[in-house]
Amino acid sequence: MQAHFRQTGTRPTHAFTSNCPSVVPQLRSQPIRSRTCVLLKANATGSVEAKVTDVDRRSILLSSAASILIYPQLAALPASADPITVFVAGSTGQTGRRVVLELRKRGFKVRAGVRDLRKAQSLGLAADGSVTLVEADVLKPEGLPAALAGAQYVICATGYNGFSPNGPTEVDEIGTKNLVDAAKQAGVTKFVLLTSLLTNAPAAGQADNPNYKFLNFFGGVLDHKLAAEKYLRASGLTWTVVRPGGLSNEPASKMGNLIVSGEDTLFGLDSEASREISRDTVAEVLVAALQQDAAQNKVVEIVASPNAPVVPEDKWFA
Repeated sequence: MQAHFRQTGTRPTHAFTSNCPSVVPQLRSQPIRSRTCVLLKANATGSVEAKVTDVDRRSILLSSAASILIYPQLAALPASADPITVFVAGSTGQTGRRVVLELRKRGFKVRAGVRDLRKAQSLGLAADGSVTLVEADVLKPEGLPAALAGAQYVICATGYNGFSPNGPTEVDEIGTKNLVDAAKQAGVTKFVLLTSLLTNAPAAGQADNPNYKFLNFFGGVLDHKLAAEKYLRASGLTWTVVRPGGLSNEPASKMGNLIVSGEDTLFGLDSEASREISRDTVAEVLVAALQQDAAQNKVVEIVASPNAPVVPEDKWFA
């Protein structure tokens, strides 16, 4: 579930955002010829097996064209000598795919956890040889340790984006807990979790905040995100929790400069500088959390504003 906080008098608004790209390459009709594709998949015993599947020629062409149109930067990025590997959960989502790109820009190798191989290919995630697509579903915990194999760090950018009342319970809480357990089993050393502003609103004296009431009305999503946060914090892993305001697909140049605040300090109120932030900026903060010691075992809350001063990256978690 992706939430947008907007200033509309006393009533908050909420919008669902699409996870599908608008760019769809148009190709001439042609005979379909099969091609094999190898997908790394965790089997029931916890080891990784190579699953060879037939993928039609048109799918290959579509994914190649999409790679160029959607993420031309990805294919051009050089490989680092001995990079750290990061597993990204939710890598085909609107924020997760930006996290993959940001990781590669900074020289990390990526294991991109996906449920749908075709979707991942269409987004261009396989265009870079340093990005490995691995089948991973946070609601199927038996396969997660193998999907994380070889990763030193984890970024969790999952979030329920649908209409089932049980969705937030399953994805935002149970799924994240499953991923935390798998990270411990796989020997991961850092875990960065994306949640939301107002997850801890009642304890912070904001139980009557209209934004909290509205967002949490559907399946108690903020309560389930908070339960996941607490589970991670008690896990023994080195962790960072990033709580953004409403997520925007607009570029950072339009949304403004990053504002970083401490735990339980931003509530989407009229008196605050902003309620929203570009997904591009959120991806930068998530990846920077892996690189800065000051981010360890810390909760940060982030929004953006054109009127905010520029904060150097090495001060984001200070």
